[in-house]
Amino acid sequence: MMSTDEAVKHLSKDLGINEEALIREGIIEYVKSRIRACMRDRMEIMSRYKISSLDEFEKKVKDGSIPEHPGWEDLITLENLENSINKLKIELTHVGNISES
Repeated sequence: MMSTDEAVKHLSKDLGINEEALIREGIIEYVKSRIRACMRDRMEIMSRYKISSLDEFEKKVKDGSIPEHPGWEDLITLENLENSINKLKIELTHVGNISES
């Protein structure tokens, strides 16, 4: 079985890209895929309740338009997804700022 370092060296050579660039691009693509997954989950919840924002969701739960259960749980999930997306976008910016040395 090939170690991670060996795999990076091998792939880097095959693709004709330096190892640092390969790792950086791999991290960027991974973070982007996590953002897409969170956005997909967020969209699924929002479409289930036919809402377009967290504020609208919270108002509908408070006024009884959306049942408290599972509304509050889904609201918490939605808030966590929003936080994850924001954190991942920040990380994406950091990775994008790593210089090629």
